[in-house]
Amino acid sequence: MRARFVSRYLLLVGVLCAMLLLPMLLAGCSRARISALDREELFHLAIGRAEDQIDLFQTEGAPLNQKTRIVMRDGLFFISNGSANKVMEFSSYGDLLSLHYDPDENPRPVLLQASVVEGRMTNRRAHAYHFSQVGELAVTSNKTVMVEDMLGEERAVFDSDLGVNLNRVVLRFDSRGQLIDYLGQEGVGGTPFPYIERLEVTSRDELVVISRTMESWLVYWFTSAGDLRYNVEIPLSRLPIPDDRTVIPALETILPDKELPRLYLKLDYYEQALDPDTGASFGIEKTLSRVYWLDLEQGRYEGYVNLPSNIQTVSGRSVFDRQDVEYMYQLVGVAPREHLFLLSREDNDQTQLLIMRTDGRVVRRRNLHVEDSEILYKTYHVSAAGILSALLGFEDHARIVWWRSDRLVGDLGR
Repeated sequence: MRARFVSRYLLLVGVLCAMLLLPMLLAGCSRARISALDREELFHLAIGRAEDQIDLFQTEGAPLNQKTRIVMRDGLFFISNGSANKVMEFSSYGDLLSLHYDPDENPRPVLLQASVVEGRMTNRRAHAYHFSQVGELAVTSNKTVMVEDMLGEERAVFDSDLGVNLNRVVLRFDSRGQLIDYLGQEGVGGTPFPYIERLEVTSRDELVVISRTMESWLVYWFTSAGDLRYNVEIPLSRLPIPDDRTVIPALETILPDKELPRLYLKLDYYEQALDPDTGASFGIEKTLSRVYWLDLEQGRYEGYVNLPSNIQTVSGRSVFDRQDVEYMYQLVGVAPREHLFLLSREDNDQTQLLIMRTDGRVVRRRNLHVEDSEILYKTYHVSAAGILSALLGFEDHARIVWWRSDRLVGDLGR
């Protein structure tokens, strides 16, 4: 009798242990299905105003409102630092190679010399330029550096049709650091842009300026010479929506294709959430995410791809309290041959990288380690070769890192 009681007791304990461990095992299995992509730490930057430092924070570590951007081109890293009004170029080892800086807001460079010393050019150069407000950044294959700058109030133009001030231009500096010219809406020396959301360069070194107003997005596509090739306005009131659904569209971002005259629009769709028992509305919920592409030659949307859902089962207050949580994807880059790079920030300092093609094929999924619980500022860049880089800002330093995601998609060219 005692042996039978002990046996039943052990069986009950085993069942309870299995019930406790099963949710954790299932959660672990859902994570294990996606491999990790190793992050390579390239170099660190100290926080400060010296020529090889970066200024990211106000007092007590509060992030600044000014933009800081990173571009990786052929193994070199270009960083625009809005709060210090400068643009830095680094090797992959962290050596400062060149600097464009506002002399009114930065100390005189010590590590770098002026661009011309005793009549000869130097390899590591510092160039003084009186920026107003450094912003977005792009770099061509011949190392032409293009920087967003804001004009002063006396040079801004009010556009009554758009209802905004036009006060942004794109400065172009050659590989020697000399100012070539600036681009406006019509091209070289043109009317200033409204607020610039981002700058992108295609495989043919064509510059794409993506601007925003309260009611529309505006895209200006220039040839490598600076001539306007395409000009597109995308009103928020006329976004593409699924034919069979009553939804609210939200445009997250617009990116150009690297090789085709095409724009990609990442849209999230929401609809009224209804209680299944009463039918009462209790807010809105996301129902669908899509990437549409707009053919600039034809002037119409030529197709779309539905994005897969990233749904993870997470624990509640107890091991028996489980719920499904959907993490949103963000379109961060487009690589050649119609490869879309999307990131989805999850919990536990984990971010999922999704690479997919416009035909709907998922090329790769990988888990990335990104310390969002510690990071105060971050910005990503996808190179023409498909390498994902990032500037990660912490309280006392910034890290320049990359993930060799190019190895997941094969040879994409430059």
